[in-house]
Amino acid sequence: MEKKLNISDKLDFNDIDLTAPEKVISEVLDQLSQETNGIICGNINTYSGHVMSYTKGGFTSIMGSIDKEVNIQSDLGKIGQEIHKFECYLYTPEYDKYKYRVFFVKYDTSHYPVNIILEESVARSISSGSSGYVLSCATREELEELMYKIFNSKKLISVMQELIRINQSKKHWKLTMFQGTKQKIKNKVFWGPTILIKL
Repeated sequence: MEKKLNISDKLDFNDIDLTAPEKVISEVLDQLSQETNGIICGNINTYSGHVMSYTKGGFTSIMGSIDKEVNIQSDLGKIGQEIHKFECYLYTPEYDKYKYRVFFVKYDTSHYPVNIILEESVARSISSGSSGYVLSCATREELEELMYKIFNSKKLISVMQELIRINQSKKHWKLTMFQGTKQKIKNKVFWGPTILIKL
């Protein structure tokens, strides 16, 4: 048989950096914590919910037709694909009840391209046009560049400033509560069997 396929010059076999996107993002979040002396922290965790907008089925869909069309195209193409989803948020250790979810991350088995699904106001803050809130990065370098752009955006600087204020107010509240409790203990009188002890 004569060779006719001839595709080897069309494919790229060079090794590239395929570091998992969540690890790349985690490294940037570590820098954020260092830059803010631990006042602002970031976390990236696995996420099991929807990361894209979707339509919820309502009562009318239940009452709809029982017949269901099956599209054979859904059985073709990629099979056994792994989907990885994460959420990335900022918080301050002084008040862990509050967090600001910055974006979702979604990628498949090959790690890249990776989709970053941004909170809408963050997307507006970093985009000059109407690129939307779903951005795709084809390489680790593109992902790092996007992360630096996101965390230096006007919106995120505003969020981080709010987290600093939350941190300060919670520290102040704890200090005030501690001093108030200390003063109450100091003013209490304890009776012993025969002596009066005042602290």
